[in-house]
Amino acid sequence: MRRTRSGLLALGTIVAVLATGGCDLLDKLKGSPASPSPATTSPSPATTSLDPFVGSFTSPSTAAPGPTSCGNVRYVVTPISTTSATITFSATCASSIELTGNGAGTLSGSTLGWNAQGSVSQGGITCPFSFSNGTATPEGTGGLRVNYSGSVCGISVSGSEVVRK
Repeated sequence: MRRTRSGLLALGTIVAVLATGGCDLLDKLKGSPASPSPATTSPSPATTSLDPFVGSFTSPSTAAPGPTSCGNVRYVVTPISTTSATITFSATCASSIELTGNGAGTLSGSTLGWNAQGSVSQGGITCPFSFSNGTATPEGTGGLRVNYSGSVCGISVSGSEVVRK
């Protein structure tokens, strides 16, 4: 019995050593160091100001967007505090529906979370639109990548558009 316990203890030690070495080997195979070097751990600077987001941004004019997307986006951000803003959003969505609405945005790091809602009128018919959980992130010089999702007249739409000042 004594020999079996010491054998199990030795086997357990070997398994632990192999498991530890195996994890290190997996990290090396994946190309990631076991302990990150300072160069790979320095975070990119977080935006702590609404400055990159403030202003009027538009997308390039496009032909009519598809049935589940928007184009001809106009995105206007007006600050109301250091981390919040009003948003005005307009676009052509779901092939031919022109919409304009207002909402709010809140800065979190280098992302502006936003929402907008309003109504559209087309051919004597009025219906609502609502975008929630949208995001905007700086892209290039003077540009923003605006991600949106929601519904326009009951049609689900989503997408991403790069807008510029």
